[in-house]
Amino acid sequence: MTSSSYETVYSEQNEEEYGGEDDYSYASSAGEDEDYEEEEDNDEDCSSNTNHKITNDFKQHFVAIGVAIIAALVTHMHINGGYMTWREEMRNDWEILMKRFGGNKNENTIVSNNAAAAPYAAPSMNYIPTHQRKMASEKAMEGYIKEDHQYARKSGGHERAREYRRTDGLSFCPVAHLITSPAITAAVDDSTSTSSNNLEDVEFLLALDPSVRVLHSYYLADALGVESSMVYEDPAAELLGSYGSDVILKDIDLLSGEEPTLDQVKHILESHLPSSLVDNEHACLLHQYALNKATGRSIRGTTKAYVRPHVSTFYRSKFPSHSVAAFGKPAAKVGPAPLSFTGFATKFINLSTQPVKLYWDAGRITSGPREGQMHTVLIGTVQSMESIGTASHPGHQFFVATTYDKDNVLNRYTATADEQVWYYDPLEDLSLEKRAEEMDKMTKDKKWMAKQRFGREAWMVNQSFSRDYLVKTRMIWLANFPQPYHDGSNTALEKVSNHMWPAEYIGQVHTFDTNHLYFTDLPQELESLTKQDYEPDMESQRLSAMEQFQSTSLKGGADSDNNKSMSLNVKVVSCAPRVVEVKKFLSPVEVQHLINLASGETGNVPMELSRVSASPNGGKRMRGDAMAEVRSSKGGWIHREQDVVVDTIFRRVADLLNIDERLMRDHYTPEDLAGDVELPPTHDRVVEAMQLLRYDPGDGYTAHHDFTFPSVGSRYQPRRFASVLLYLTGEGDVVENGVRSKSSGINDDKALEGGETTFPRAITTENHDGIKIKPQSGKAVMFYNVLPDGNMDDLSQHAGEKVEKGVKYLANIFVWDPIIN
Repeated sequence: MTSSSYETVYSEQNEEEYGGEDDYSYASSAGEDEDYEEEEDNDEDCSSNTNHKITNDFKQHFVAIGVAIIAALVTHMHINGGYMTWREEMRNDWEILMKRFGGNKNENTIVSNNAAAAPYAAPSMNYIPTHQRKMASEKAMEGYIKEDHQYARKSGGHERAREYRRTDGLSFCPVAHLITSPAITAAVDDSTSTSSNNLEDVEFLLALDPSVRVLHSYYLADALGVESSMVYEDPAAELLGSYGSDVILKDIDLLSGEEPTLDQVKHILESHLPSSLVDNEHACLLHQYALNKATGRSIRGTTKAYVRPHVSTFYRSKFPSHSVAAFGKPAAKVGPAPLSFTGFATKFINLSTQPVKLYWDAGRITSGPREGQMHTVLIGTVQSMESIGTASHPGHQFFVATTYDKDNVLNRYTATADEQVWYYDPLEDLSLEKRAEEMDKMTKDKKWMAKQRFGREAWMVNQSFSRDYLVKTRMIWLANFPQPYHDGSNTALEKVSNHMWPAEYIGQVHTFDTNHLYFTDLPQELESLTKQDYEPDMESQRLSAMEQFQSTSLKGGADSDNNKSMSLNVKVVSCAPRVVEVKKFLSPVEVQHLINLASGETGNVPMELSRVSASPNGGKRMRGDAMAEVRSSKGGWIHREQDVVVDTIFRRVADLLNIDERLMRDHYTPEDLAGDVELPPTHDRVVEAMQLLRYDPGDGYTAHHDFTFPSVGSRYQPRRFASVLLYLTGEGDVVENGVRSKSSGINDDKALEGGETTFPRAITTENHDGIKIKPQSGKAVMFYNVLPDGNMDDLSQHAGEKVEKGVKYLANIFVWDPIIN
């Protein structure tokens, strides 16, 4: 099924269940308030018929009497110890939670049966007083942190992992109820002006079901520091107790009154969660649910979206009159140059309960022993409710098949610039009613887990948001909704997200300082660093001992006592994608040291054939000829603990990224490492090992993306945020016997030619082939794989041109945000 057919199915669902076509089309009608208005009843026909009116009055009185009788019975049941089934489940669940985390079940914990219900509270809250529930919740959280530290919110790890919230940047509150947290306040206050990262408000409209369940789970996951699927549709979960998402929604369903208030919803949340974990935007989301659940009207929210600036603003000197055009609009005569490269990223989502395989159908083989046969390339295996991605071109054919038989084709897809995201849904041909029945039956028969159902509904929410995003930005949404955004003026969000250098125009220059100076000489012995070497005292001694080998000058020489830092310039070479370069980032000594490690002459880093992988979520790597067509080079990996020189380079990269270098270290404690337990991802460094690469004549790497697609339900949404390229050899350089030197004229046949890094989709006014960066020894190039709003930057597609002569040495460092996958 193509994405367009899936969108049609989902649109029909909106029309049939959530108010019709006019209701959903409201997504593109900003500024109106129909979704918050109740429809007026038309009583003209009734008033014209006296007998009919009397009958209706009688029915109304009869219904009122019936409701009163039922209410009395329910009250009697409550007072005398009668509980509904789900209340019993919740009571039992809370007892399990208390038992697991050291709580006591006694007369002080369980309220007496004669306790009176608060006017706003659902019956399920009455058996534990609010203040004791809060104390029990906080105590449970403490035990939860100690026992299940691999998912703990405050069990150590780096600061970003502890403070990260996927739902930061979402707003569901009316203006009168804006949240007071710094992150959201900054986002709202900045909405009236364009931020330094060109973020603008985007309003989205989501179907009430399943959006509320999914987003509610995201908020709970942020509050508790767990994966979203752990709190979804599992009120009897031993791990989470009364935090289960359905428990809270059922309490809201029991609110009395025609128009529940925000305060009532807040009270319910505070009865289930410690007050410090209650988010006001979360309350506003549930308040909209309480107001709209009777009519099925959609949920309205806002976030930030990146709107790409006009190309004329990329040239301050070339088009000075267009850089700040009248009324804030760019001149119409200046436009982007048409691009000769037509590639783009594609994303495939598996909504089946079983894993499937995605293949590229490359057509028939035209020569050789297999002439006439179909040539297919395995992109990867896609697990249930997971995604996979690959670079493609218009007209490329793909198909999905079962894992056990490639010929058992389940569906086919054709890549186009308008359809980059595909869904495989085995239920697509069923009516909405039959689809719901089948999903309920599968749940009852335990043919899929709650996690799978959550994944399916999370993808539905993601797809709905992508439509509003496309209308606002004219770009395909490749990420997973929601995502925190990167606003340069929003310090609260920057605290938990990586810094992004502004790229307002080509040639823009920024400066950063670093006290990790150039190595201009090497110690006689270079040993690997241990964890003890990073202890504060040992680290201080080691850094001081290395100063005699370092300098602020590439040529070396003594520095004054006060000159313990140096400034490096960051120059913007492309605005779309956002690419910067730093010349003289590495000293010749540091360059030669890395070549030594990679050349095999004096180094011991094994250099093997480089691999290609489509996805971190179970996607298998390409093999053989298929891989060679995409990438041909040799590579090896070294960690920052390799020696003091490599460690210093990592520290300098951290300064370039404007992040704390401690994020590039592991944060495991002895307790974390003791025993056979899963190590927490929140404690991992946010950077991969340095990849050393060697390209011989004829070697290259076709256009590709560095980003990967995380699981839709992952709370942290880990992804490669930025890529740093360190050029070890430049045009005209010769490497003989592992030693780099400039060509002397005698060995011109060994001097490096080719090997440029190209961004074939970079937007300019005159270059049809994007931009091309020539290799230069010691230079660093950094580009961002994501946009400021959290979406993947499709324009970050880049290639390593083939080496014509000589040898090209390169080092890559991939930085993740907020944690590594």
